[in-house]
Amino acid sequence: MERRDAGWHAVELDGDRTVVRIEGKEILVVRTDRGVYAFDARCPHEGNPLSEGEILGDTLVCAFHGWRFDLETGACLHGDEPAHRYPVDVRGGDVFVAV
Repeated sequence: MERRDAGWHAVELDGDRTVVRIEGKEILVVRTDRGVYAFDARCPHEGNPLSEGEILGDTLVCAFHGWRFDLETGACLHGDEPAHRYPVDVRGGDVFVAV
């Protein structure tokens, strides 16, 4: 992984999701028909892996307790705490995440 600018990191995204470690943080990166999104890899509820969840429309659903998060904002739609979202920039097919 190489740096693009200060705080931005290139991410290899083969398929529709991957978990990467950037600056000591595990980050889930997902690609949908609507765009590419990055979240803390663990659900804020009990720390379960969001990578095992489903993408349903514009929401990410935790597989363990059904908490739902808005892909655009990270807002919690079913549950109590939002998921931390990271900015994503896609240029020419390359994906960059800001931490």
